Amino acid sequence: MIKNRMKNEKGISLISLGITVIVLVILTNIIIYNVRDNLKLGNLKEMQNDVANLRDKISSYYAQNGEIPKKMLYTNIEAIKSAGLISEVADTGDFYVIDLSAIENLTLNKGKDFEKVKPLSQLTEEQETENTDLYIINEASHNIFYVAGIKIDNDIFYTDYTAEDVDKVAVDLRYIEGVKIPDGYHYAEGTKDIGILIKNTDNTQTYKWIPVSGIVKEIPANVTVDNTQQEDFLKSANAYQGYYKSTTSNEVIYLPVENNWSPMYDKEAIYKDKNGDTAYIPKGFKVSETPGENTIDEGLVVKDSNENEWVWIEVPKSIYKNTEYNEGTAPSSSEDYTKIESVMQAYASAYRADGYTDTFSSTAQHGFTDATSYNNWKNAMLKSVYENGGFYIGRYEVGTDTARENETDSLTTPLVQRNKYPYNFVTCSQAQERVSTQLKVENRTSSLMFGIQWDLVLKFIEMKGYLPDGTKVTETMLKSNSSLWGNYSDIAFNVKRKEAFYTTLPTAKTSWETAANYTKPSSGVLLTTGAVNRNSVLSVYDLAGNIGEWTLEQPADAVSPCTARGGNFSNNGSERPVSYRTVGSAVNGYSNSGFRSALW
Repeated sequence: MIKNRMKNEKGISLISLGITVIVLVILTNIIIYNVRDNLKLGNLKEMQNDVANLRDKISSYYAQNGEIPKKMLYTNIEAIKSAGLISEVADTGDFYVIDLSAIENLTLNKGKDFEKVKPLSQLTEEQETENTDLYIINEASHNIFYVAGIKIDNDIFYTDYTAEDVDKVAVDLRYIEGVKIPDGYHYAEGTKDIGILIKNTDNTQTYKWIPVSGIVKEIPANVTVDNTQQEDFLKSANAYQGYYKSTTSNEVIYLPVENNWSPMYDKEAIYKDKNGDTAYIPKGFKVSETPGENTIDEGLVVKDSNENEWVWIEVPKSIYKNTEYNEGTAPSSSEDYTKIESVMQAYASAYRADGYTDTFSSTAQHGFTDATSYNNWKNAMLKSVYENGGFYIGRYEVGTDTARENETDSLTTPLVQRNKYPYNFVTCSQAQERVSTQLKVENRTSSLMFGIQWDLVLKFIEMKGYLPDGTKVTETMLKSNSSLWGNYSDIAFNVKRKEAFYTTLPTAKTSWETAANYTKPSSGVLLTTGAVNRNSVLSVYDLAGNIGEWTLEQPADAVSPCTARGGNFSNNGSERPVSYRTVGSAVNGYSNSGFRSALW
């Protein structure tokens, strides 16, 4: 029985075992090859994503600066050329290592050798051989290549397109020597020295670039511009330092000053403009790439995720040198803060006034519970301004989507945007509550300005400011008469922004009317925020005139414990210049008083 049972039991034959082993080897090799291929494909995808990211960033950089971010000349391109990726028509310029340090908010998977190469005029042969984990760019076509390449089987990939896709048509250049070519036109010939010529798409009309020096205040005599476009033409000519004029008539083409923005910053960072000046950018903000708004000297504009716009106010760190506070360390004691405030006050001393201080008065004044909370708030501001070299203020007066008629109107969402109704009829404590809670951004404080901050704004304007017509702002304009750039009752000017509105009866919201081609008379007229470029300096609108603005400054007046700065639409520019202080009740709001926010 046992013998027969053993005969009936089946075992694994050598042939079956051999087949099983072969199958397992094949499957193992397939898995290994798949993993290897997936790793190669992953590397290729990373490089292609890098190239697409760089192309987008460099396009923005080029639009802002009129040149590519290049670190040094690069000549080791034989492998890329052999792969058939270099166009004889398009890639006519030199190749350069991309200056990754010049590009803001950039994250790459590759390109690590950028840190190793030295900023020489040209890489040495040894450097070019050893350092290939680099991205290079052609100065003419702006095509981008990865020098090391990604090898998959018998193919090597150097960019995000293949030899079959190489552009054989001449590149449609959008800049010539930093001069922009407008959309719908193409470069014909010439240089900046002899004159750049462009033509329309059907080559029937030719225009020549007319450079300008200084500030263009009026429409040139040999130029024809529609009345509704004159303000935009002047803004463009000054922003781009020139315009295009027909070679056969007085017709002009001017480049629109568009509101272009950088990608959103995913973390706090330091922004460096083309002059080398810096400002910190809060997380979640974008930086303007519009000419005239992208440098500190002209008024750097940023925008938060709620579309509110802010302008950087520089307070140079050099003001602390050889002063009573020059320790180079973060302040930590009340004595430190007092010294820092004292240095700031000395720096902006021209705009201080006796009887007004940044001290706590009462809970009713601005909503602070006691002197300690007020002082903690102020010290946080002083520390931030000291360490960061400045702070932000709202580009516009705080506005609202719904015009306010009186103090009983409900408190709506505050907005720091153009073409909004001024947020008037609020008390100083209501204004502080609005900005501190509803304009607050991550890790940053929003608040009414302290008196010292208003003074620092005026000092910054005195140091850097020019009016839109090219007039240099002076201390006299800020202290004695701000009529040239404020909305006051004694001044007439034109408002051609069709989105703007005005009212001659500011106590009634039903009286607002459109302001397109409107001539504001020599009488009291309230305008929506940012209604006219005339009333701006360093990208800040309506600081002088329109409405007075509540601050956290304390007057020596127990009955009226709130301070508003600047003039308003119902007063003359010589009576209430931008530095002017007026006292107000802690329990009343007014038609000619509103507020502006600071951010630190």
